[in-house]
Amino acid sequence: MLLLQREPEMPMETDEPTVVTTWENRAQIIEIMHSAREMSQQFQHLWDKSGGSGRLSQDDTDRLIELLREIGNLNDMLMRLA
Repeated sequence: MLLLQREPEMPMETDEPTVVTTWENRAQIIEIMHSAREMSQQFQHLWDKSGGSGRLSQDDTDRLIELLREIGNLNDMLMRLA
């Protein structure tokens, strides 16, 4: 069984779970990362569309809120895999 674990460079006092990748959940983690990359590109598109000012139309603001919700859902999925 493949087991990858990232060790912190310096000790951290936190209750956050460590993400462990195994053969069993590798595909799910790759899918989550792929989705995150796509969302990042959509974020960049919205920023570019605003002309770098951060001002968005109502439709773009609605899409931004959807993206933030989707990112939160991806985070929840990743934490369940940990």
